[in-house]
Amino acid sequence: MKKLVGKFGKYNVATFIIMGAGLILFFLTPVLLSLWDFDSDILGVLVFLIGLVMWVVGLVVGKVRSKKQIK
Repeated sequence: MKKLVGKFGKYNVATFIIMGAGLILFFLTPVLLSLWDFDSDILGVLVFLIGLVMWVVGLVVGKVRSKKQIK
């Protein structure tokens, strides 16, 4: 985990974990529906999209900051 954080940074690893949790929640929808009558597909997609938006915002902020340091 330290190697992964060192390579990508804490923020990117956190967003990947959030996106992974959303995907897992989405793919477990049939199991959750059959066992506990809990529909998690919309919630899983929403969590994934939140992680994706966070990752894109992090990329944009990183690019803006790197360009400011060059000038």
